[in-house]
Amino acid sequence: MSTVSTPIARRIQKDLDAGMTRSERLRLGLRIGTALAAGVLLVAATAVDSLFPIEQKPISECLKAVAAILVLLPILREALKGLLTGSSDAYSAQLVAIASLAALSVGDFVTAALIPIILSVAFFLEERSVLGAQAAIEGLKSLQARTARRLDDCGVEHEVDTNDLLPGDRVIVRPGETIPADGEVTEGYSAIDQSTITGESTPQDVGPGAQLFAGTINHNGLLQVRVTSAGNTSTLGKILDLLHEAEQSKTEVLRLIESYAKYFVLGVLLVAGISLFLSRDLSRAIAVLVVGCPGPFILAGPAAMVAALAAATRKGILIKNAKFLEALTEVDSVIFDKTGTVTLGKLQVLSLATNEVSESELLAAAAQCASASQHPVSRAISAFAVNEQLPETYEIMGAQELPGRGVVVETEQGQFLLGRRTWLAESGFDLPAEPEHAGPIVWVGFREQSQQRCLGAVLLADHAREDARQVVDDLRHLGVLRTTLLTGDRQEVARRIADDVGLVHVVAEVLPGHKRDVVRAERQAGYRVMVVGDGVNDAPALASSDIGVAMGAAGAEIALHSADIVLMTERLDRLPFAIDLARRTRKTIHRNVIVGVGLTVFMMGLASTGMISPIAGAIVQNVGELFVILNSAALLRDSPPQESRKAN
Repeated sequence: MSTVSTPIARRIQKDLDAGMTRSERLRLGLRIGTALAAGVLLVAATAVDSLFPIEQKPISECLKAVAAILVLLPILREALKGLLTGSSDAYSAQLVAIASLAALSVGDFVTAALIPIILSVAFFLEERSVLGAQAAIEGLKSLQARTARRLDDCGVEHEVDTNDLLPGDRVIVRPGETIPADGEVTEGYSAIDQSTITGESTPQDVGPGAQLFAGTINHNGLLQVRVTSAGNTSTLGKILDLLHEAEQSKTEVLRLIESYAKYFVLGVLLVAGISLFLSRDLSRAIAVLVVGCPGPFILAGPAAMVAALAAATRKGILIKNAKFLEALTEVDSVIFDKTGTVTLGKLQVLSLATNEVSESELLAAAAQCASASQHPVSRAISAFAVNEQLPETYEIMGAQELPGRGVVVETEQGQFLLGRRTWLAESGFDLPAEPEHAGPIVWVGFREQSQQRCLGAVLLADHAREDARQVVDDLRHLGVLRTTLLTGDRQEVARRIADDVGLVHVVAEVLPGHKRDVVRAERQAGYRVMVVGDGVNDAPALASSDIGVAMGAAGAEIALHSADIVLMTERLDRLPFAIDLARRTRKTIHRNVIVGVGLTVFMMGLASTGMISPIAGAIVQNVGELFVILNSAALLRDSPPQESRKAN
């Protein structure tokens, strides 16, 4: 693009820089630049014809010839290159080149120039595929910070390139600035806009210990961050790499379209030859070549795929290969992992079962033990106790955590124990009957010298996500025949969660390796299986499925590799959206092919009978490509599964 210096060309370059490579910008710049220059020469030739006597006609003809040759040169170059490489992208250029050369051969310089000029509009639309959908993907590059404020050993700030950051470096991020690398907050509090990574519009509150991702925005606090990964190794860098791979990948549908494109071009040449033979009218053959440019046919698949990838990315759905988008359309069985997928993966205190003490006394004893442990059960008890009015407790003089058993704390009053029922029973406590509860139960005991008694039990549960039932219903409406909960947890716990969210089938008490066997059995039964897990301990099951979805996996290295689709957020509603998007994409491609090719064939018929001139053909030929692009762009609009069902 640097070879063109007009204000229009500079403005076009500014708009496209984020979404195109240097070679693509140069290619587009040559087409647009030569088209503009040729247009100026044609206007000058028209002025010469109007203002000067007929004796000056050779000058105007010369200007027209120069305009035709100028605008034709980059097209000829592209056509010859495509002929040598066999690229389907050059089919349109080859037909345009043949048509323009034919016009040149009979001295029709205006037609020879106007055809490429008008079709440059279609070329521009092709490069800007689906009205900026490609830029919506490539625009992620602009989210990367260029510089960072790194602290040296003395605490002095130095501005450095983000590519120079290394794990362990400390950086300062001020309000309004972009996080330059993945890292952990060491000092400060703020709210972070993570929509670029997770698709969530609500800012996330962060403080010391919180994980941050490159490309996210610091809203209102000064943060000191310890870098864990930067550049291409950051989460944003990995996403960009995967998006590049996905954009370049091709589905079976796209390969089929490309394989038939060359036969379509041969058909156009055949129709043009027959038209010339029967009518002896070269303009008819030229018109057939012009309207027969297979732009709509070639654009039908890629335009829709790029738009779909852009729409998915906006929702925090990372589709690693276009073939997975195609596979989504056939999913009829979804297997969910339980913990962290269907459930929040966070224990909460459900109730207290007391034994000869009040609930506040039981909770105070449990909270005192929990304060000495970082176990998920202890954290749940501590969080629950914060909002309760508890009696005064004694100072802890010592604490010991016994893995797999529980916690013991020493106070002036005596020893308090929090842990498994079997551990307290082995320690000599007389325990009451275990309460009926489908979830974790921890027991609290008190020991003073030779006297010991059980104070009661704390009942905890991992709750299902609020949107889980609606998501399961949406999947059924989309034609999913089987929904299964797959977990290593106990049968009664799994059954309770499954009933809460409406999952029909439950496979419980299985190890990660056995999960893979369950998935394989489902596939052998004839189902197209999607497995949804956290991408870590579910890696074998994800890899064995037709479509593996890692949920809430921002920054998880194993999730980016083991899953086919990565949800950068922890919202289950992205699943029906992804399936619905895939099915809408398939329909869009079919519609593009039928309408685009049908319109082209119809206009070829008109052109072969002389009803469309070459220049008029160049104008109306854009209609097919415009339809394909606008139809594909519709995928960028949100269409919830409920609306899609109504439309069907």
